[in-house]
Amino acid sequence: MLAPVSALLLLASAASGQNGWPGSIANEVNGPSWPQFANATQRWSTYAAPTFNEVFIPRTEADLSTGLKYLSRANKTWLAKSGGHGYSVTLESVQDAVLINMGNFNRIAMNGSKVTVGTGATFAELVDAVAAAGRELTVGACPCVGAMGAMLGGGLGRLEGLHGLTSDALLSARVALWDGSIVEASKKKNADLFWGIRGAGQNFGIVFEAVFDTYPATNGGMQYSADLTFGRDKLEAVVNVTNTLLAPELDPALALAISLANDPETLEPVVTVNIVYPGPPDKGRRFRQLYSALSSNYTEQMTAWAKLADVALPGVVLAGCPKGKPHDQYSILTENLSASALASAHDSLSAFARQHPAANGSSIFIETFGQRALKAIPQDSSAFPHRSYFRNAVVFTMTYTDDAVAEAADGWARRMRNTFAQPSVSGYGEWHVYQNYGHGDEPPSALYGYEGWRHERLTRLKNRYDPHGFFDGFHAIPRNLADWS
Repeated sequence: MLAPVSALLLLASAASGQNGWPGSIANEVNGPSWPQFANATQRWSTYAAPTFNEVFIPRTEADLSTGLKYLSRANKTWLAKSGGHGYSVTLESVQDAVLINMGNFNRIAMNGSKVTVGTGATFAELVDAVAAAGRELTVGACPCVGAMGAMLGGGLGRLEGLHGLTSDALLSARVALWDGSIVEASKKKNADLFWGIRGAGQNFGIVFEAVFDTYPATNGGMQYSADLTFGRDKLEAVVNVTNTLLAPELDPALALAISLANDPETLEPVVTVNIVYPGPPDKGRRFRQLYSALSSNYTEQMTAWAKLADVALPGVVLAGCPKGKPHDQYSILTENLSASALASAHDSLSAFARQHPAANGSSIFIETFGQRALKAIPQDSSAFPHRSYFRNAVVFTMTYTDDAVAEAADGWARRMRNTFAQPSVSGYGEWHVYQNYGHGDEPPSALYGYEGWRHERLTRLKNRYDPHGFFDGFHAIPRNLADWS
C-alpha cells in the first residue's frame, strides 16, 4: 500500500483545478511537480514500464466514477494501480498517462465466512484479517502483491489443491467501467462479466471491491514449512524426487517451490527447495525426508499460516518485495520438470552471471502446487483457462543493477522460455502461460486458452465492457476474432 495516502492528499490539496478535471475531485489529481508524485506512481518493476504525467488518487467510489467519466470523455489514457506488481511489457504501451492510484481503497472486513476486500489491499493484509477469524483462502506466496490484481488473472497459491484459485472463492465484485458507471458482478448479476473478471479481469474495468468466500483453517491454521539447500550436483536428483511426487498427481495439500540461483559471493549455483504442508509435522516430514536424503542442510518448523511468508524461502520471496527495480520475467507452464533442461538452464544462468555480475540476482523459480480442487471445478466456470495445465509454473526472472546488461538478460530469459515451451520439455502441445506471470510477447491464446468458444466469449465481453480499449494496457483481449490467430 502507498501509505499514508490520506496524508499525501492533504499535501496535494493546494494543487487543484488542473487540466480541466472536475472541481469535486481536482484536489485528488497531481502532476510531476508534486513532491510525492514519484512515490505515488512507483511500480514494482522499472523494466518496460509505463509512464505518467498525472496521478489521480480517488477517495471514494463516487470520486472514482467522476474521474473515469472525465477521463473517457477527454479520451485520456489511464492505468489503475493497486499493488503495482504487474510487469508485462505490454504496460510499456501506456505512456504519458494518468495513473489511478487505488491506495485509498485498502479495506478489509470479515462477515462470518465471507471477507470484503478493497482493491488497495495486499495479500499480507488479507491473510492477517482472514487468519484472525480462523479462516483461510488461496493467496499467492508473495505477501506484498495486491490481492485484487492477482485475483483478476486467476490467483494461484499454495492452497489451490484444497480450495482452488483465489478467483474461485470470489462471490461478487463491484466494478467501475470505462464511462464511470458502477456495476455489480456475481452469478446472479452481470454473470457474463463475473465469468470474465475471474481470469481476464483487467480487461473490463476497475474491480475496486470484492467479496470472497473463505474456508475453515486447515490444521488449526498451523503449517509445516521446510527449506532445504543443495549444491548443483544434486539438482537432477531433486527434480526426480519432485516428479515422483507429481506422479500421477501431487498431494492436494502439498506445495513445493524450487529456486535455482547463484551464490552472491562465489557465483556458484545454489538449489533451494521449500516444502509447505498444512498438516501435522510428521506428515510434512515425510515429504521433507525424500529431499533431505540428498542434503543435511535444512530447516523446518511449524508456523501459523499468517506468518508463513516470513519463514518460507524468506531470502527469495521477501527479498523480491522492494519496488523500483528492473524485473524482466518470462514463464511457461509444464506438465513435469525436465531434469536435463533445468540442469542446462542453471548452468547457463551461472555462466551468464559470471559474464554479467550485475545480473547475479537473477533466478529460475518453480511453483508446484496441489491440483485436486482446481481441477474439480468445471473448465468453463470462469475465464481462467489452465485447469488442466497448472502442475508447474516455471519463471525466469532477470534482475540487475546495471541497465547495460538489460538486452543480454532479456535475450537469455526469452531463449530459456522458448526452450521450456517446446513440447518435448513442457509436455504440452501448445504454450500455456499463467497470465499474471506472462511476459507480454505470447500469443493471446497462450494466456487465455485455445478453445474457439473462449475466444468468442472473451471478445464479446471485451467489446461490450471496453469497446474503446481503455483497459488494453495489460494483455489486451482481441476485439476481433481474427486477431486471436
